[in-house]
Amino acid sequence: MNTLYETDKLKLENEFEATFLTDKKSGKTLMEDDFYGDPNCGLIDKDNKWAIVAGEHLTIWTPKKWTRINDEELKWIHSIRIKNSETVEILTDPWNDNSAIWEIDTRTFDFKKIKDFEDYKDQEYSENVIW
Repeated sequence: MNTLYETDKLKLENEFEATFLTDKKSGKTLMEDDFYGDPNCGLIDKDNKWAIVAGEHLTIWTPKKWTRINDEELKWIHSIRIKNSETVEILTDPWNDNSAIWEIDTRTFDFKKIKDFEDYKDQEYSENVIW
């Protein structure tokens, strides 16, 4: 298994397209999801209040529920970063014509586009994307 992210209590892993969020103490699977292709990135809140895994789609977990977001505009997520304790920013494929930075509320799962991202349009692929 490939570890995407982990905290002292939770571990987010994938094995090919299958993705799992596990409680490290009990070994219980808290979330299981399948992606088309491997997920690209994942994050877990430092207080274990939420977890996000992304790639071809986006999945958000909280202790009360989890959901898969299959919105056409949020497809092919390249990377995720924490904006604050309740908000995450997402970068969709930087080489795509529709590349953008999005903001997601981890409490409500609402998302909104912040801005288009054209910095890497027509450039060669790079492992490190500065956004």
